[in-house]
Amino acid sequence: MKKQNGIYNEFIIKEVSKNFSNNKILIENIPSAENIIMSGIEKKYLNIMIFNRFLWCIISLIGCIISIKYIGFVEQFSYIIYISTLILWAVIFSLTGISFKRKKYVFRDHDLMYSSGVIFTSTVLIPYNRIQHLAIHQGFLSRVFDLASLQFYTAGGSYTDISIKGLTKMDAEMWKEFVSAKIEKIKK
Repeated sequence: MKKQNGIYNEFIIKEVSKNFSNNKILIENIPSAENIIMSGIEKKYLNIMIFNRFLWCIISLIGCIISIKYIGFVEQFSYIIYISTLILWAVIFSLTGISFKRKKYVFRDHDLMYSSGVIFTSTVLIPYNRIQHLAIHQGFLSRVFDLASLQFYTAGGSYTDISIKGLTKMDAEMWKEFVSAKIEKIKK
């Protein structure tokens, strides 16, 4: 019985060895992510980004006025505070345009890629087999502009989850169906 088991195990090892390969991969043969043409988000989403920044600026201005009026020693620095606030606003609004242009995505056969960032850009690649849940979200302003965000929840945790904001509602629904179909195909 032992001899038969040994022969059987040896047969399995030989069969697995025939089908197994572990070829060397050269860095030159890896496809470059820069060569992938990615789609940008809807231009209407820039209006939402600007509105959000503008709202933040109004709140910060109110905070400056209140602090200068009610905190005695701050009043002597009021010009510095106002000038600093204006410079900060200029930086924020200029970075908003750059941030908008760098939000890009692409859906491929086996995965999706999303790139964003201003100073530090990040590109996240999520294979469809890692996606556990999909959701479409719409805020008040997104509904006004007929936009939505498509949220992908992965098995890797919150740092690998991505949300593609600035899609039209129809595009978000179509991409959700596309990815859901890919996930179902993988599970079968």
